[in-house]
Amino acid sequence: MSMSLEGTVEKILSTADKLKSSGGNEANTKALLIEPLLSALGWDTADLDQVEREYRVFDGTALDYALKIDAAPSLFLEAKAIGKKLDDKSFVSQTVNYANNEGVVWCVLTNGINYRVYKTNEPVGMEEKLLFEIDLGEARNGASAEVAHSLDLISRGALVNGKLEAWGDQVFTDKRIRSALVSLAGSPPPGLISMVDEIAGKPEISPERIQQSLARILDIGDGPTPSVQKGVPAGTQAPTRAGAKKEFSLDHHVAGKPAAMVDLFEQIDEFGRSLGADVSRRMRKQYVGYFTGKRSFFTVEIQRQRLIVYLGLDPSAVSHWNEKAMRDVRKIGHFGMGDTEFSLRAPSQLDEVKGLIRQAHAQKMSPGS
Repeated sequence: MSMSLEGTVEKILSTADKLKSSGGNEANTKALLIEPLLSALGWDTADLDQVEREYRVFDGTALDYALKIDAAPSLFLEAKAIGKKLDDKSFVSQTVNYANNEGVVWCVLTNGINYRVYKTNEPVGMEEKLLFEIDLGEARNGASAEVAHSLDLISRGALVNGKLEAWGDQVFTDKRIRSALVSLAGSPPPGLISMVDEIAGKPEISPERIQQSLARILDIGDGPTPSVQKGVPAGTQAPTRAGAKKEFSLDHHVAGKPAAMVDLFEQIDEFGRSLGADVSRRMRKQYVGYFTGKRSFFTVEIQRQRLIVYLGLDPSAVSHWNEKAMRDVRKIGHFGMGDTEFSLRAPSQLDEVKGLIRQAHAQKMSPGS
C-alpha cells in the first residue's frame, strides 16, 4: 500500500502546483487533491456507505465529508481551499465542534496539502485536541515513506482495526497522567510524602527533600525549586548571571505542537535525563539541550511533524547508519549542537534514537572526549 500511496502523494503535489498557480478554489481542492488521497487510503468515494459528501450535522450545516465504517460516521473531514491557512481558530472550532456534537471522535481539517487530525472528546482546550499533523510537501524532502506512514493512520483500515484509536488513547492518556503527576509533585499531599518515604527506606529523607526530588524528577523546573534558592522568593526565577545564555520555558517549545510530537519529546526527555545525575537540561530559544557537565551530548528541536535530534556523534563513526532518518550535518547549518541529525517522527523509532543518545552520552563521559 505504501508504494501506491507514495505515488498518489507525488501526483497530488504535482497537481497542487498547477492549482496554486490558478488560485485554486475549494471545489478543485476537493476533487483534485483530497478525493484521490481518500481513494488511496481505502475509502471508496463512490460508496455512500463509506463516503458521504455534504453531510448534514446537528444544526443543518453541511460538513464536507463523513467517512463511515458500517455505514456510520467514523471520521469527519472538513476541507478548505489550497491557499487557506489552517491556523484560523474558527476553522478548528468549526471542524471539532461538528464532530463532537455528532459523537464522532475523530476529525480532520485539511487544505489538500496539510492534514491536521483531532481527537474531539479529549477534555482539553480546542488547540490541544490536535493529535498529529501531516504535510504532504515533506515527501519532496526525502520523507515520502514517513508521510505515507502517517497518512495510513487515517486510512479506512486504521479506523476499522482501531489503530488510530489505540495510538490516540495512548498519547492523550499518557499526557493526562503526566499532568496529574506533575500537579501532585508541585503540591504533594502528606500521604504521598509518607508513601515515598516508606518505600525509599533508610536513611531517612526529610519531607522537604522528598518534595524537591519529586519536583526535579517530574519536571517542575530544573534543579532546586524556586522556594529553596537562597535569596529568591518562592514563585520567582533567579536572575540570569552576566554572560549566561537566556533560558526559555518548556512551554516555549511545546505550546501549539501536536500532542503526538509532545509525547515523543517527553519520552526522549525522560530518557535523556535518566542517564545519570551528571545530566542537565537547558532551554534555548531554538532547541532543548542535554549536557553532561559543560558538554552537550544531544539537543532536540520540536517541530510540528517531527523532532530533530542532533547528537554529539561523529557521523563517520556511527554504526548502523539509517539513511532514511539520519544526516551528516557537519557542513550544514543548524540550530542544535551535534554533527549527526536524526529525524524522529514515530514511536517505532524510539529504541533506535535512544541507543544513539546513550552512545553520545557515553562518549562525552569517557576520558579525553
